[in-house]
Amino acid sequence: MLFDGKLVREELLKDLKKKYKKIKVGLAVIQVGNDFASCKYIAQKEKLANELGVDFRLIKFDKINTKKLCDEIDKLNNDDNIQGIIVQLPIPNDIDYEIIRNRIDPNKDIDGVNDVNIIRLFNGSDDALIPCTALGIMRILDFYKIDLKGMDITIIGRSIHIGKALYSLLLNRDATVTICHSKTKDLVKHTKNSDMVITSVGKANFIKQDMVKDDVILVDVGFNYLDGKICGDVSKDVSKYKYLTPVPGGVGQMTVYSIYDNLLKAYKLGKKNDKKNIKK
Repeated sequence: MLFDGKLVREELLKDLKKKYKKIKVGLAVIQVGNDFASCKYIAQKEKLANELGVDFRLIKFDKINTKKLCDEIDKLNNDDNIQGIIVQLPIPNDIDYEIIRNRIDPNKDIDGVNDVNIIRLFNGSDDALIPCTALGIMRILDFYKIDLKGMDITIIGRSIHIGKALYSLLLNRDATVTICHSKTKDLVKHTKNSDMVITSVGKANFIKQDMVKDDVILVDVGFNYLDGKICGDVSKDVSKYKYLTPVPGGVGQMTVYSIYDNLLKAYKLGKKNDKKNIKK
């Protein structure tokens, strides 16, 4: 069976649109440079913002240094009309991303990459803003009522946005989770014994039939081009899965949706903090 990311997105959007009708929210996206893929991704974000009635603000720089970019983020941190901030990746190598991601107000950090949100996520806090791809995967699993309790899960990839975020999310749901990466000695030993394999390697045909067991759940986060066509990390020859997120049409459908899922939470966090300040 295929997990239909588009179906999940459309169903969840119905409820999200109702919630956005009652509020006024602003989202700022900072872009440095003119990366083609980034421009396309930003256009998708803006399109959904328009559907939801979100005030979408794109701030573009051909070139900027770390200090000046921090100054721009500070302006947005202090702007009451902006509830969410995203620094669009990739950014030039001469900008210190560690500084940038931690400059964003944690309660406006829609990408969930500030250390405060990482700690919140690790601790299972309801206030955590979760990286959008990881959040989208969890929304798909919940939509299809996948019981994660006690499940053996292998994640291939250890990025903040996907691997490490999913590790915490799945562990908090009582799954037994292993993270593998490029230095893992015997990858097949882990994947072959897993009830679920989540792959974000970025290599076409990376997961093959002999690497997984029967009735495995495969979550494919890969985005690759092979013979001029988009494909994931899971080979088309793999057939013994119970569930699979297709590429395209799977996880990618949920990533942009999750930005606005997070933006709604950021709006609520802002309101909660306002009430705390009034009490003081």
